[in-house]
Amino acid sequence: MEVHGKVCVITGSAQGLGKAFAVKLLEAGAKVCLSDLRQENGEKTMAEMKERFGVGSVCFVKCDVTKEEEFKNLFDKAEEFFKVKCIDILVNNAGINTNFGWRKCMDVNIMAVMMGSEMAMDRMIKTGRSDHQIINTASMAGMAPGFGREMIGYSVSKHGVVALTRTMANDPRHKIQHKCICPAWADTEIVSSVNNDPVGSKDASIKEMGGLMTPEYVAEGFLRLVTQCGNGSAMAVLKGFPYLLVPDSCESFIKGMAIMSKLIERVLGVKVVTTRHHVGAFTLIMFLFAVIIAWLF
Repeated sequence: MEVHGKVCVITGSAQGLGKAFAVKLLEAGAKVCLSDLRQENGEKTMAEMKERFGVGSVCFVKCDVTKEEEFKNLFDKAEEFFKVKCIDILVNNAGINTNFGWRKCMDVNIMAVMMGSEMAMDRMIKTGRSDHQIINTASMAGMAPGFGREMIGYSVSKHGVVALTRTMANDPRHKIQHKCICPAWADTEIVSSVNNDPVGSKDASIKEMGGLMTPEYVAEGFLRLVTQCGNGSAMAVLKGFPYLLVPDSCESFIKGMAIMSKLIERVLGVKVVTTRHHVGAFTLIMFLFAVIIAWLF
């Protein structure tokens, strides 16, 4: 997708990843409506970007994404400022960690994303165009189990964002593209401000992943996701690795596991097929395959 001239709304974009996403889109010639809960930070970021990209390329609208009326006002003001009937791209980026509890984390990280997506889709569908996009900021926490009780709100919400993205992408009744970006640890306030990690899981994981990524590195992947990747894409961003699209192979995987389970049941007579059974069966199949190849060649 060519983003030059496209009108984009980015929630949570006064700083961190949202700000870096905005810069990438503006550099590519897009027009961006910044949005954040913190008015002062948002206006400061807007002033920086207006000086760099021009007064007509960026605006700011304060928005609490958990409030429907404020989200609606965000769309209205963006369309009014850029003089368009409908925005082209919504980036659901606003998010928090678990400092405020799991319920607030769910409200911001998944419930608001669902609400914003529904509101944007209602507007986008009316245009009849096929070049609209909704990009959601998920996390690698949405691809794997969390660290424990303290992370439950964040982990569950980000799994929800990935599921939302892929579910909406598979709906044939509309032409809107849904994608999500899943970064690992990045140097942002949402990471640095975590204060409820008593077992030190965060620091251990950051060290294991090779340290923090810069927001700019994540934003480069974001721009490629928007411009080069298809509907339903979920991009993993890991430090020191290429940007990676994670396949949605769940359905095929489950079917394969079900077939394997049936064979294991018949051979071993077990009624509950465990991971240990699958690993053993897979190892045996690979061994037999290697023997056949060796015999043939």
